[in-house]
Amino acid sequence: MDTKLIKEVTDWLKTTDLAEFCYEKDGDCIEVKTREALPEPAQFTCSLTAVCAPAIGIYKTAAKGKNLVLKEGDTVKEGDSLGVVESVSKQHPVTAPVAGKLRIIAAEDGKPVEFNQPMFFIEP
Repeated sequence: MDTKLIKEVTDWLKTTDLAEFCYEKDGDCIEVKTREALPEPAQFTCSLTAVCAPAIGIYKTAAKGKNLVLKEGDTVKEGDSLGVVESVSKQHPVTAPVAGKLRIIAAEDGKPVEFNQPMFFIEP
């Protein structure tokens, strides 16, 4: 394809309000898309605050000798205990970063969790 023709087409496209253009002649084809033609990435917003695992380990709803029962819909205060993650040599506390209602409990007692895995979602 003739580069002069490509330049002419792209210069012409800049003078229009078209977002994309396709030109075909004698088996040659040129397709030009401006930034406006590109799809916008999806934007998601969420009012829930994620509580993520502080370490790799086994999630326990409460430290040994304590009893803690959490249910979706429970009200929690900032700093409330949501359990612990037990690693090889340490217990890592899981606490509520904000006050609100527990909307989703994704962690199960006695099951492994990965570092930074969302375990709870709180609606402030």
